[in-house]
Amino acid sequence: MDDQKLTMLVTAFIVVTALWEVVSGRTREGRKNTQDWRMAFLATFMMVAVQRPLVLLLLTLGLSTLIPGSAGSLAWLEQAYFWPTLIVFFCVEEFIHGSFHLFAHRRRPNNRVLQWVQAFYKMSHRPHHMSGGQDNKGQLTVTQTFVNGWAWWLIMPNYTFQLLCLYLGLVEVFLIATAFKGLWAAHTHVNWNYDLYFHNHRWAWVRKTMWALAHILVFPTQHHHHHARGPNSAKNVTSTLAIYDWLVFGTLAIETSKPKVYGWRQKDHEANSALKRYFCWDVRPYVPKT
Repeated sequence: MDDQKLTMLVTAFIVVTALWEVVSGRTREGRKNTQDWRMAFLATFMMVAVQRPLVLLLLTLGLSTLIPGSAGSLAWLEQAYFWPTLIVFFCVEEFIHGSFHLFAHRRRPNNRVLQWVQAFYKMSHRPHHMSGGQDNKGQLTVTQTFVNGWAWWLIMPNYTFQLLCLYLGLVEVFLIATAFKGLWAAHTHVNWNYDLYFHNHRWAWVRKTMWALAHILVFPTQHHHHHARGPNSAKNVTSTLAIYDWLVFGTLAIETSKPKVYGWRQKDHEANSALKRYFCWDVRPYVPKT
């Protein structure tokens, strides 16, 4: 498997589930609007064509200059200890992702410098939490998976970590781990809530089993509540491993119904333009006045 096949695999899942959402009527009645579609195409294209290649290029140039011969230097680790390396890679990458995602959602820090850094993260992440229009009918859909602002993929260290490991020779580990994470993240964004069937099952042992599983892995309703308007927006910050939300970050939220309202409140220019959503530069709304 190569990087192109990885991209095709995740893309195919998103296309199929997006078609299912359309056919099943889960994009109608304001659940998804024109700007959501435009934003999905724009953000995904920029991620694949610009941001990931740019980060990999900068890593390659920097490391080949500072540490000549470092390319592929950890390939032996993958060959000798594939499964332990894969597990460690996945757990470390998910922890980094969850930590910085939480930083973008948590309360404002006291340090002034960190306030400005967090403001930049909030500005960059804001488009991911915009669904539908200003009528509050928008809901989460699968095409929202890779939607973020122009800087998000450049400032999230877990993406740099992924590509660093790729550069150092952990090719198969990178491909398998990122394929699984991409597919799992896409599946938690689909406008379905199959896990609610088990959370609300008439048999207690089914409900308890689902409750236990939701402490280990992130299921759709957990991530849907991360996209809800209200206190749960700062909960369930991991992408796949809910055990970090539970035991490390203290951000686990398990609900037994769908959110009533999705998405952050939008300003007029954001609601009417995907370009203004994506190419936002103004961090001042997120920094306290002195």
